[in-house]
Parts: sequence; structure tokens; C-alpha cells
Amino acid sequence: MTNEERQTTMAKQVIVVNRNLNMPQGKLAAQVSHASLGALFKCGLKTDDMLHIDLREDDAVKQWLNGSFTKIVLYVKSDEKLVSVFNKAETAGLPCTLITDAGHTVFDKPTRTCVGIGPIFPDQLIGITDKLRVL
Repeated sequence: MTNEERQTTMAKQVIVVNRNLNMPQGKLAAQVSHASLGALFKCGLKTDDMLHIDLREDDAVKQWLNGSFTKIVLYVKSDEKLVSVFNKAETAGLPCTLITDAGHTVFDKPTRTCVGIGPIFPDQLIGITDKLRVL
């Protein structure tokens, strides 16, 4: 996809949840929030306890921050599939994070719950999340 085509395509952030954990709604909301912020922070460079995000004119992050903050929440049904999504996104060089809950409330041990990816353009997700279903 060319830069011109991307500027007419909506940048978005994708959150992938391990649905088999059956998290209560509040826990799910908190974990999705962690994944959203964690992925956004991966778009920047942290120096001297400051986060700097370089917003180029054609950048998905700039479009997303100045637009509608589009998020899509998808799901997988196992820890292995969640880790696989993260590994594919990381290998593709996408800003992504794998969220592991500390295990102090709902879970009795540290538990991987979500993956956050982006903001990026949809064509960058082909082969990573395009076959997953909406939560």
C-alpha cells in the first residue's frame, strides 16, 4: 500500500484477548486498557524518563492520535495462540506488547491476557490478526 493510499485508510489499534480465561468484565477492561497503552508506548522512544513519539506526516500514530482512536478487540482461545500473535507482530516490526497480569486478584499466578498492536495501518496486520474474530 502506498503512503497516499494509507492516508485514506483508517489507522487502528488491535487488541487480542485470550478468551479462554473468562475474565470478569472489569478485569477484561483493565487488561485491554493496559494493552492499548503498552502498544502506544512502543511507538515512542523513552529517554530520561520521558516518552517521545516521532509523528511523521504519513504516520499511522499521528493519524490515530488526531483521529478517532479506532480500536478493534479480537480474541484467541489459548495462551499459545496469544503468544503466536505477539511473536508474529514483533517479527513484523510492529509496535506491540504482551500483557501479563501479576496474578494478585483474579488469577492465582502471573497470566498472559492480551496483546496490543499499533496504531498501524490495516495492511500491516495481514497474516497476523486478519483471520481472528471480533470479541
